[in-house]
Amino acid sequence: MTQTRNRIWPLLSLMTLLALVVGACTQTGGGPNASGGGDQADPNGELTTNMSAEPDTIDPQVESFVNEIGVTMRVFEPLMTADVKTGKVIPAAAKDQPKISSDGKTYTYTLRDGLKYSDGKAITPNDFKYGWQRLCDPATAGDYAFTGYIVVGCEAWNSMDAKKDDPAKIAAAKTTFLNSIKVSGNDISFTLTDPAPYFNAIASIWVGAPAREDMVTKGGDKWTEPSTFIGNGPFILSEWKHNEKMVLTRNPNYRNPAKLAKWTQVMINEGAVAFAAYRNSELDVFGVAAEDLRTIDGDATLKSQVAEGPQGCSFYMGFNTTKAPFDDKNVRIAFAKSFDRAAYITDVQKIGKPSTSFISEGLPGFDGSDTFQKFDVTAAKAALAQATPAAQAALSAIKLTYNSNARNKTRLEWFQNQWKTNLGVNVTLDPVESTTYTQLLKKSDSTPQSYYIGWCPDYYDQQDWLTTVFDSKSTISHTAWKNPQFDQLVESADKEPDTKKRDDMYLQASKILSQDAPVAFVYYGTTKLLVKPYVKNYYITALGFEVAAFTDVFVTKKT
Repeated sequence: MTQTRNRIWPLLSLMTLLALVVGACTQTGGGPNASGGGDQADPNGELTTNMSAEPDTIDPQVESFVNEIGVTMRVFEPLMTADVKTGKVIPAAAKDQPKISSDGKTYTYTLRDGLKYSDGKAITPNDFKYGWQRLCDPATAGDYAFTGYIVVGCEAWNSMDAKKDDPAKIAAAKTTFLNSIKVSGNDISFTLTDPAPYFNAIASIWVGAPAREDMVTKGGDKWTEPSTFIGNGPFILSEWKHNEKMVLTRNPNYRNPAKLAKWTQVMINEGAVAFAAYRNSELDVFGVAAEDLRTIDGDATLKSQVAEGPQGCSFYMGFNTTKAPFDDKNVRIAFAKSFDRAAYITDVQKIGKPSTSFISEGLPGFDGSDTFQKFDVTAAKAALAQATPAAQAALSAIKLTYNSNARNKTRLEWFQNQWKTNLGVNVTLDPVESTTYTQLLKKSDSTPQSYYIGWCPDYYDQQDWLTTVFDSKSTISHTAWKNPQFDQLVESADKEPDTKKRDDMYLQASKILSQDAPVAFVYYGTTKLLVKPYVKNYYITALGFEVAAFTDVFVTKKT
């Protein structure tokens, strides 16, 4: 997420096999419970889950990765949220659905009465305005700044260089933006550049969280430490023992107090170690990977604790299109067509479905007819033969960068072998530490030549997939890919009021994405968890395994 915007993924970063995935699923749709309700909640109940790795940041206006957003969405509450059962956007800090102007360009939200931060300070619309100000401020350098570009003045201000541009021009751009967000009494109004059917959903994600100006000022670069990371959500960040754990406790000033008294998130990067911790009752929930299935199937107790459901995430090999050989479309197509996705799921991944397009099955915009990237060794070799001499020369020095752990190594060795066997290309695996991996991907000048990553939706709309991840103006794109026809289609679809026309434009754009192959699609995720029987209302939804309703999850007395 460098000059693009993205979104991220489960509020519980249980994805130990990839450890860090781009995209968040802070909204959810209907789905089964990982563990149903009905038992009496322990008022002092504690839950321990695994967030896999130390987050690079938990600043709501900067972050973009799963384990980062997961913390923010427990500590802060945006204007809107998503109903865990329907996936519809519903009021959160706002008390009603917004009033929308007749031209679709002004959204007005009214705050609930009596809202407070966890330290008791009253919340006002100006606190939300400050959050949006931070999002669009070029000095913040937020990964998701692109989400604010629909608000008048945000893009112009955010596109400036805070260190090099004329301060007077920067100040004027800031004023233009701030004038587009008006506050009156308990109301906050946003003036948009165009109609945006998806704007209400953006108001439900972390980017507009009401960061406290006094706390940001007081804490400076370290304002996200517990003493100044003061939010308005169901939990308080009480402790952060870096590279070991985060402890969240119930916020007594939240409008709908959480049933859990404490939620501890540990940082276990190795899947095998996390599995052992679950079996030793040191974790209450565990994200199952292929390596765990044999043990689970052979243990009646573990087998009874399995919960399955949809996930919504899409995983892929990413190519930096500014670096040879992946600056050549023919090389990208060759790599995309030269591995057997079905065999990968059967032999290695075990959990998931092969994919040849980006948007996950069951979500708006899924296109089962898009099979351009299907496994075809003959077509792959033909594409490679059409590559430029410079690109073919660069085939001898390809590195595939990934988050270093034993399970990832096994998976990526499989791809390494496929490309060697089917293309005759030797790919070197480049393992890096998890936090370093996210940092590399967040900056265009450090994005690896190729990498393995995934995207999980923020809300139910194609805009959150196609525009967010692959529009050339996005602040979270990792490919540096630019296709003017794709950009024109998605940007037109974003503001198209006619649903059928809008869907058709997104489908056209999706096919262009597949055929230009800035990424090679691998599989759609599905969720398989182990959940202790005393954990209740831990929802699995169409947008991933997470607790979208943080106040609902609880534990019974552990016996």
